[in-house]
Amino acid sequence: MACEETLNGAVKALFEGEKAPVVAAVAWALARVLEEGRVSARELRARPEGEDALLLMDEWRLLQLVGGSATKAWEDTSQLLAMGRDFDLDFPAWIRALVRRACDTERLQVRQALLAFFAGEGHPAWSKLPAFLFEMARASQNGIIDAARINRLLRAAPLGIPADTLIAQMKSYGCISPHLRADFFRMQTPRYEIHPLLVHAATREGDPPGVAS
Repeated sequence: MACEETLNGAVKALFEGEKAPVVAAVAWALARVLEEGRVSARELRARPEGEDALLLMDEWRLLQLVGGSATKAWEDTSQLLAMGRDFDLDFPAWIRALVRRACDTERLQVRQALLAFFAGEGHPAWSKLPAFLFEMARASQNGIIDAARINRLLRAAPLGIPADTLIAQMKSYGCISPHLRADFFRMQTPRYEIHPLLVHAATREGDPPGVAS
């Protein structure tokens, strides 16, 4: 498939220490989704080290259920994978821009991919959103942030977008997801999981191996 070899280099740089067959299976899956629009869990499991590749991509939220899920949460995909189910997977929306860019650069360039994605969406705050998402990531606890904290960040660095609207947009773009494992009865405000690549890029100084901010 086109750019599979290039993606292998990008994935290898991010997942240092992973076995070559796992990296190869991840690169194959990313190239397949970019080219075909989806890949099935069954197809991926049939490849050498495919199960480990599937779990690794789920851990890094690189794939999600086609059409989403009832709760629109990444955790739903994790639960179905743990049950050994077969279903079709696609990219979270912004990840497609990241993978497409990696095909040209052999690097996972998060900030540049976000800028290209938001600009392509015609978002009115497209140039400011990557920095705001990185600020959200740095303000999170282990990649989890609540709606009240997002509201405070918006007051400190206003984007001209109501918090509820921003949260809905970021969910649809695949930048955040409802965090379902939080203690529901003790929650004062909804909590969200920030995409792991955003956290990874935002919390590394300089230009970390594998992922450029």
